[in-house]
Amino acid sequence: MTERRVKSLMTAVILLAGLVLAMPGAAQDKPDDNAIWTAFISWFKSAPLGGDPFAAYAAKLEKEGVPGTEVERRLTTIARLFSTHPEGIESFYDRTYSQPLTGNPARDRLPSAPSSFLVEAAKGLKPGTALDLGTGQGRNAVYLAGQGWEVTGLDISQAGLDAAAENAAKAGVRIQTMKADYNSYDFGAEQWDLIVMDFAWAPVAEPAFVAKIERSLRPGGIVLFEHFVNKPEDRYAPMVRALEPGALKDYFPGLEILSYDEGEGKADWGGPGSRIVRMLARKKSRTPVPLTW
Repeated sequence: MTERRVKSLMTAVILLAGLVLAMPGAAQDKPDDNAIWTAFISWFKSAPLGGDPFAAYAAKLEKEGVPGTEVERRLTTIARLFSTHPEGIESFYDRTYSQPLTGNPARDRLPSAPSSFLVEAAKGLKPGTALDLGTGQGRNAVYLAGQGWEVTGLDISQAGLDAAAENAAKAGVRIQTMKADYNSYDFGAEQWDLIVMDFAWAPVAEPAFVAKIERSLRPGGIVLFEHFVNKPEDRYAPMVRALEPGALKDYFPGLEILSYDEGEGKADWGGPGSRIVRMLARKKSRTPVPLTW
C-alpha cells in the first residue's frame, strides 16, 4: 500500500470516528460503571434533602439531554452498585437520619420503638453481650441496654450513630457505638451472646459473612433476624438485600433454628404489606444459653 493510500485511509478513519462520536447516544454518552457511580455519588452527597433522590437524579440527567433509555440504564447500574459500594449506603442513611422528622413513623420510616419480635424474644434470654447490626438510631440497642445487656451498635452512618448515642443518654442507659461496614468490621471470636439483624440489610447470602457471624457467637449464642423477602412481582432494590422465599433456613449451617416464620406482614413502621421472615437461631453447643419461654 502506497504512502498516499495509507494517508487517505487514515483520513477516512478519522472522519468516520468523528461522525460516530458526534452521533447521539454514541460511546462517549455511555460511561462505564465506575464513571456512572462517581458522577452519581458526587451529586448525591450534596443533593437537597427530601423527596426521591433517584427521581431527582433522573430529572437532572434528562435535563442534560441524556436519552431516556440511557437514564434508565444508569439508574439500574446505580441501584446495583449500592450493594457493593458502602459509601452509597452511608450517604443514603446519613441523608435519611438528617431529615426533620414529622412524628409519623409510617411517613418517616424511622420507628423509635424497639422491634416487637426482639422484645418478645429477649424475654427468654439472660442478658449478656449483644451486637446490633445496622443499629441506626438505636431503637433496639437502647431497649436491650435497658434490659441489662451490654450492647454495641454497629452502623455505617455516623448520623445514625450520633442519634443512637443521644437516644441512649435520654433513656439513661449506655451503649457503645461503632462506625464500620460489614466487610471491614472485626466481629471477633466467641464474643457475643446475641446478634441482632433487624432490617439490617445484612449480606446473609454470602457464606463468608455468615461464617464471621457464627464464629463471633459464644457457645449457645443467639441470632435474631428479621427482614424483607422478595416476591416475584415485587422485588426490592439489590442494596436492601431482601431474601428469596425460604432461603434463610439454609444460610446458617452452624445454628439450630429455634423459631422461623415467613409470611405477609408489616414492618414496625407500618406502610404497605410486605413479605417478612423472622428467625431465632442458636449456635450449637452442649451448654446453650438458657431460655425461659
